[in-house]
Amino acid sequence: MTASEADTLELPPVPEFGNGRPRWAAQRIHPRRLARGHLAQWARIRAWAVATGHPAPGPARARRASGLAAAALLAWRTGHQQPQLLAIAAAAYTVTAWRAGRPVPPTPPTEEELRRRVVLGVQQLLGDDPAVFLRDVYDALQARPAAAHLDDTRLRAVLLGCGITIHRSVRISADKTGRSGIKAADIAALLSPDPVDPPSEAVDAGQPPTEGAVDQA
Repeated sequence: MTASEADTLELPPVPEFGNGRPRWAAQRIHPRRLARGHLAQWARIRAWAVATGHPAPGPARARRASGLAAAALLAWRTGHQQPQLLAIAAAAYTVTAWRAGRPVPPTPPTEEELRRRVVLGVQQLLGDDPAVFLRDVYDALQARPAAAHLDDTRLRAVLLGCGITIHRSVRISADKTGRSGIKAADIAALLSPDPVDPPSEAVDAGQPPTEGAVDQA
């Protein structure tokens, strides 16, 4: 599975706070960013005040509590003497809260995660059946927006890149057989945390493999 095909398996992340959205809708979402930034700011201040992670939290808390008390007294006196400074401080805090509330882009899934999602999707199509026809898998994948533009050839390449074995003929029931498809046993083996390796030599049914065989003279 190439990188270009892996990118098509997932839809792009939905932007937050109005990027790429109508203008008025973006204005309605902006206060949510300010609220998130405000909570992030207070969480940082609280962690600093209680000396989280400090090697000597007791003395550090006392010193920082004294500093916060002095800052609160200075802000109270300044608010009575020069109210315009409080307005400037509030504007500065709003800017810092806006920056702190910036949405973090989601981490793109790895190629291994994308492969597992494809395998899980095939498992959902299988349900309780022993197999599923390849045509049904193609139709189900092409019905999703992320893979709607992929043809059968590229979808087959994606399935093979995920390690899925495609059989020329599978049997679902007495009246559903003779078409290419995927077996549930193969999907279960891919999702198993400890897959069992097949024996290196063919063994007849009901006969255990020969152990400690000795070459004849």
